[in-house]
Amino acid sequence: MNVEEEKDFYINDSYSPYTTVKKTEEHTTYIIDVPSKYNIELEHHPILPGMSIIISHANLMQKYSSEDVLLYFPKPEDMLIVSYLIEGEGQIAADKDKFIPLKDGDIHIHLNPYNNNYYSYFGENEIAHILINRDKIRKYEKTYTDEYIKILKEIYKKSNIEQIIVIKSEYNLQKILDEMKLYQTEDLTLRRVYHQIKIIEIIIYLYKLKFISNQETYKTYTDAQIRVVRKIKNHLSRDIASYKSLESLALNYGINLTTLKNCFKDMYGKPLYTWYREYKFKRATDLIKNTDYPISKIANMIGYKSSSKFTKAFKKEMGVLPSSYRKKK
Repeated sequence: MNVEEEKDFYINDSYSPYTTVKKTEEHTTYIIDVPSKYNIELEHHPILPGMSIIISHANLMQKYSSEDVLLYFPKPEDMLIVSYLIEGEGQIAADKDKFIPLKDGDIHIHLNPYNNNYYSYFGENEIAHILINRDKIRKYEKTYTDEYIKILKEIYKKSNIEQIIVIKSEYNLQKILDEMKLYQTEDLTLRRVYHQIKIIEIIIYLYKLKFISNQETYKTYTDAQIRVVRKIKNHLSRDIASYKSLESLALNYGINLTTLKNCFKDMYGKPLYTWYREYKFKRATDLIKNTDYPISKIANMIGYKSSSKFTKAFKKEMGVLPSSYRKKK
């Protein structure tokens, strides 16, 4: 059966002039390139009747939100979309001007993409969107077992009750998607069957998860607070040679210190200074491997006035001396 005989979605007409379509036997790729705004590549893989997956790779010069309506769904009331943020960041509206930050590994589940479920993504990101079309599944119900139909109905029911569903840091789902990406075979039929099995595995896993009210589970922040924390991270990424205390950062950017700590951890998965330290040493390892700069200069470049203190800190962080690390390159 050709699972592409009825389209699940169309590119919005306003984006058509900026869209290039490439087709292979296995999938269709939509490249949307809007100058100074978006560069988005959508790789659409039909899996089963009423079920497909889109892998989205995006470089967003401007924030992309659900209000932009990139995709048009003929029957949006029948669409359930499971969006897995493989890499990147975004936010989901939980209340009026209150948002749940999204980071690597988070899942957003939404029923009917045109309801008031506001979400947005930023910068460079990779997202796996699982599209479930209830209307098409009804038409091809004999493709599925009774048990599988029951599972899908239950997921729709839970999604309808909990209008905002965010599931944080789901390692098991990441593992399944990684297995799909890493699976290699020249046999297209075998690859499609393998992907069908994995999608069913994902659906069963979602069925087992407990969907609960996100307003009660996760901290929320205003859009302004999230933007300030993003600015602080970008500032620190560019300026790794100087030391700044959390207190001075909070004061300079006009944000409450506790809010800065909590919001940063919720956005990036770790405390600010843990991230900053790891980022500094990531830059140091890049410089050691890819340049011939003296160790003393690299120490200075990442904010160490003393090369001996840098060497001691580097060994503690990386397990080897900087000179030994350079010899390994």
